Amino acid sequence: MRILVTGFEPFGGDAENASLEAVRRLEQAWWADPQPGVELVTGTLPVAFAAAGEALAALVAEHRPDAVLAIGEAGGRTAITPERWSVNEDDARIPDNDGDQPQGTPIDPDGPPRRASGFDVDALAGAILAVGLPAQPSEDAGRFLCNHVAYLAAGLDVPGGFVHVPAVRSSGTAGVGRETDATAAPTASALTFDDLALGLAAAVRAIASGRVGAPDAAEAGTRIDRAGTVIAVAPERVYEALLDPAALAAWLPPEGTTGTIEDMDAREGGGFRAVLRFEHPDDTKTTDDTDASVVTFVELVPGRLVVQRVAFETDEERFRGDMRMTWRLEPVQAGTRVTVSATDVPAGIAQEDHEVGLGSSLANLARYLER
Repeated sequence: MRILVTGFEPFGGDAENASLEAVRRLEQAWWADPQPGVELVTGTLPVAFAAAGEALAALVAEHRPDAVLAIGEAGGRTAITPERWSVNEDDARIPDNDGDQPQGTPIDPDGPPRRASGFDVDALAGAILAVGLPAQPSEDAGRFLCNHVAYLAAGLDVPGGFVHVPAVRSSGTAGVGRETDATAAPTASALTFDDLALGLAAAVRAIASGRVGAPDAAEAGTRIDRAGTVIAVAPERVYEALLDPAALAAWLPPEGTTGTIEDMDAREGGGFRAVLRFEHPDDTKTTDDTDASVVTFVELVPGRLVVQRVAFETDEERFRGDMRMTWRLEPVQAGTRVTVSATDVPAGIAQEDHEVGLGSSLANLARYLER
């Protein structure tokens, strides 16, 4: 298997770019200790909107890789962050290295509004966490060159994805940094270039093993809403919180709601009734200010898996149907990687809104268990 890994040249007046330095060290380490059956090839991309896509296409044509992993730096982040989505828009805070500064310009006028990574980013983050480095999935790649390349990589004929690394420097702090996260000031990271290379090596090995293939690769065109996080407790505690009515009432309601859990029967074939009450109701499913649903436990594997069937109590056809929710728990060095995915989602529920709600519930779950 041949995997292409790219980094960016320095930009914004800085003499270094952490993505390029990490890729260089990854290449050196791979040559010293190659993985049988995996060929690593690398390349450098220009920080230029007009040229980056051509450079990526040229590298793909030259090397004919089986997968592509593009790397960029994010000055306001301290963890390695695989990107789940890229957006079809260039909106530059500063000019690129060629002086170009697009504002609200589509990357591909005929392309979709956003593209999902070709990899399971939760599993990718887990592989990096497993070697002792901070990592977490990101839902926003910004609107600068990183997002631009992430969008193009996700549209390749082979699996392609993007990972942001902290803007590490040999000395001092990066002078750039808000291109990815507009409100984040450049932050000094405790990581080194060698640490970043170690994390990227873990990601490459996971890609080569097939452990981070996109979950819906075999179901092209099928909608899957998902979210994930890492919680600093054992999987058994997370599992208990998925089945305990008091715990569910505390963490399941997303921001702006409260909830009650009724008639809990924590066994396969059992279930519960959940009622969410909204502080500011908008397009609710059951009453003017509530969403009520009947949840059935389809499969329970202690410490590992909870599969649910969810049916909303509603008079509206667009909210009807049996939605399938899958909660997976995986032990990692930092605790438990929790991922939730939803299929057969009723047409009346917008995917972006649903994923925001799932992410809010997971954040609540982390606060509840880590307190």
